[in-house]
Amino acid sequence: MRKPMPLIDAIGRVEQAKATLSVWLEATVADDCDRHMIGAVMSLLEGVPEAMDKAESRLADYVMRDYLGDKS
Repeated sequence: MRKPMPLIDAIGRVEQAKATLSVWLEATVADDCDRHMIGAVMSLLEGVPEAMDKAESRLADYVMRDYLGDKS
């Protein structure tokens, strides 16, 4: 079984997917339906890296509070 991907790596993957879709959208000579579908996936990914980054920050804060609480 594969180990879970670290959150920072997942953020990078989402950013890569967004960049790939953007290039694909610009390069596509397909019909409007394909363009709309690519755009729809891009819109689903909008804001995801930022939310993941915020979640990672909150997790780090929680871990630090827990760690400092054990030191008291």
